[in-house]
Amino acid sequence: MSMVEASNGSGRSPRRRIWLWAGIALAIVVAIIVYVALTSGNGDETDPGAGPSSSATPTAPSGDADPSAPPTPDPAATPGTMPELAPVSPDAPADNGEGLVARISAMKAVDGEAVQAGEIGGPAVQFTLSITNDTDEAIDLGLIAVNAYIGEARTPAGGLVRPGGAPFEGTLKAGDSAEGVYVYTIPEDERGDVTLTIDYRAGQPAFVFRGPAG
Repeated sequence: MSMVEASNGSGRSPRRRIWLWAGIALAIVVAIIVYVALTSGNGDETDPGAGPSSSATPTAPSGDADPSAPPTPDPAATPGTMPELAPVSPDAPADNGEGLVARISAMKAVDGEAVQAGEIGGPAVQFTLSITNDTDEAIDLGLIAVNAYIGEARTPAGGLVRPGGAPFEGTLKAGDSAEGVYVYTIPEDERGDVTLTIDYRAGQPAFVFRGPAG
């Protein structure tokens, strides 16, 4: 082999070694990148056998509700009984102690007529009621609600329009009196214990009459 050939062979060897080391270095870099990518992906996965993290933040409920607003009361947990004055007999006046006095002016047995939806005709009692206003202000008679009940359990009696029903209406001025007529279906054999209530204003105790009717 001549000196020229030896010189050419020895000149190519260093370049081959450089490319070899460069390839090895590149392979190492690629391996490191792949390893980091795989390990970081596994770290984000949740172990299916593990329980929920105690540090997890609960998801806020959707909607426009104000989280600081108090919860809506449960209607079933709020008793709706109305206040009542002490019962008086049907022939006595009921006084609320503030200048308003209610009376049962008359009671009589009638044959109730069913003329409206939900009414049941039959033996009934017609009550004529009066209210006297000795207060210093007018009373809205349109707010008055009258109800009748039968027996100790206070079973509601059915209301009727006829004969002669004429509920309170209008405004009762101070110093004036007004009358209203109400009819209720009450069997003849159940008239020994009847309760009649007159609610005249929300939040105020109702007048209560209890005793035999008709």
